[in-house]
Amino acid sequence: MDVHKASNILISVIGKGRLKKDQTVGYEQTEYVFNPDKEKNNRYTASKTAFFGIALYEYLTNVECIQIDKFIIIGTDKSAWSELYQILPHYIQNSEDIAEMCLKVYEEEKKGISEQTLSEWESTLKKYVPSLKFYKIEPVELGKGIDILLEELEKDVDNNVIFDMTHAFRNIPIVFSYGIMLLKYLRKINKIRIFYGAHEMREYFSGLVDGQSPVIEISFIDKLVKMIEAMATFENSGYFVPILSQLGFGNREKTYFKLEMNRQPRREIEEMIKGLEDKLNTAEHVYEREIVEIMYEEFSEMNRQEKLFQRMYKRSQFFYERKQYLKALILLYEAIIVLCADVYNKNNMNYEGREKARKILKEIECKNVYFYPENNKLIKDPDEVEIIKELEYVRNAAVHGSSSIGNQNYLEDIESFKVLFNSALNVFEKMLQRRNQIKKG
Repeated sequence: MDVHKASNILISVIGKGRLKKDQTVGYEQTEYVFNPDKEKNNRYTASKTAFFGIALYEYLTNVECIQIDKFIIIGTDKSAWSELYQILPHYIQNSEDIAEMCLKVYEEEKKGISEQTLSEWESTLKKYVPSLKFYKIEPVELGKGIDILLEELEKDVDNNVIFDMTHAFRNIPIVFSYGIMLLKYLRKINKIRIFYGAHEMREYFSGLVDGQSPVIEISFIDKLVKMIEAMATFENSGYFVPILSQLGFGNREKTYFKLEMNRQPRREIEEMIKGLEDKLNTAEHVYEREIVEIMYEEFSEMNRQEKLFQRMYKRSQFFYERKQYLKALILLYEAIIVLCADVYNKNNMNYEGREKARKILKEIECKNVYFYPENNKLIKDPDEVEIIKELEYVRNAAVHGSSSIGNQNYLEDIESFKVLFNSALNVFEKMLQRRNQIKKG
């Protein structure tokens, strides 16, 4: 298989089947109509079948011209496995060998088909449709379906997954929907398509006759999966590019990179705020509107933080709340240094200016507090000095992987670290208030 080509995996759950009313051999069949919401000449009516998976296979291969690399069929011991003869070319279906084997399967599946018979039936059909693969499971084996997909979806190969949920027990589509979100982290899944032969929805489509069922492609699930992943990524890391893409804002990677590098992309942020305001008025669904509101508040908060030390401080809180302690630690310590540079009119955007501010903080402010605290601009209490020193020690030790000069317990005990970090947040708030008073004065 070409490693650069996506593998198309069709997964179908085969049900028990309704016996024919005239009591002849076989099951009640349906004509499945694809694209039922379009004009009649744009619809596609598949061959009659008792198993929607066959109709879907026909549509995908004949109409969309998709090469199905694997057609995985999952069922129980009493599923209508015998109906799979319909996947064969018509000139083969009525051959003596096929008819004999099909009847054996039909009779056996009523009571529960054996592994041996099902394996023989699979081998027979695979001669004509090599992509077929059968799996027999119990309805209560909720994790088995996900195990099957992990087995069949190759690692390091891009996969397009097509799922037929028509004949499944009701729990199976639910488990699949959650399972596919997990699989996307274990396998490369480009796209998810879900189809449903919706016999009970005939009344919602015009032009269908008795014996026909509309086919619905539920593309909304793929959209939801992507939205869930994007929101989880943002909530856990602050990386907003995927969720903005899902909201229709294109690729905002450059804006995110500038923020991560402590640049000031104010124009881009203001553009985002305007775009989100417009989106609030045009969002079709409540869930979209709430997500937009979250992002609108995020960018509005960024826009309110005019100074670099303000942005660093807010980001340190953001990462601390998400348990990304190293990032939070570094940002908070640097926010204190940049705040000092701002108060003492040092250039906080270059190394030299920050080093001067760091020296002022340590050699003037921290020392003066014991003798002339009234002369200090930022630090007024010895306890504040001790907290800043501990924060610096822990920051250096964490960054370099070494032992801290101060209390080693901060690096080993999370509760001790939290006490220090929150104390440092309070010190920063006090320093910020003093800075603001100086600017007003």
